[in-house]
Amino acid sequence: MRIIALICLISFSVQAEKPSFKKWKAPLALGIASGLTYNPFAKQIQTNMVGPGQVTPLDGYIQYGPAALYVGMNIATFKSTEAAFDQAGVFLIGTGIYAATTYGLKAAITEARPDGTEKTFSSGHTATAFFGATVLAHEYRDSHPELVIAGYTLAAATGALRIANNKHWVTDVLMGSAIGIASAELAYLIYPKVRHQWQKLNYFTMTPQITPTYYGASMTVGF
Repeated sequence: MRIIALICLISFSVQAEKPSFKKWKAPLALGIASGLTYNPFAKQIQTNMVGPGQVTPLDGYIQYGPAALYVGMNIATFKSTEAAFDQAGVFLIGTGIYAATTYGLKAAITEARPDGTEKTFSSGHTATAFFGATVLAHEYRDSHPELVIAGYTLAAATGALRIANNKHWVTDVLMGSAIGIASAELAYLIYPKVRHQWQKLNYFTMTPQITPTYYGASMTVGF
């Protein structure tokens, strides 16, 4: 399955040279790198370099850092209810895409993590972090580039800590990064096509639920 995915990614990377495909260069490159690092040699190098056990539980929290910056800036720079509604739509679509993709891959590829537990591929923590960082970049790259740098720094740190904590192989983290970025880009493409349906909602509320062991949200939608 991974070999087929790698071949597809390489073929799509040729299209990335076209202007309309430039936004896909980063997730394509990360996806290809994930395929190239899926081999016993790369795993052996990581096993030799990374000791057993958890270094820090920080990765369980900073994965939400980019999204928290995004939500905080939305509150601080609130412009209109319509704009906030649109941003919520993009965020919800993208979250659905990366969550379905990462958990789907975990269910389909039951490979062991470095610490011996199951379902290593791909890294959901890293996908969460890079999705938040990419949405943050879309909204604030021109007005607040320092926040974009902070978002991607937190995302990269999340991936690095997943490896340091012996929870993921490098290939898992690279694919998680690709999924997070691609999910955000897809959300921005999809949302304009469903915006008219989204705006028909009478009300919408979403309450985040974040704990050290899981994350999610409760949602109420009125039609």
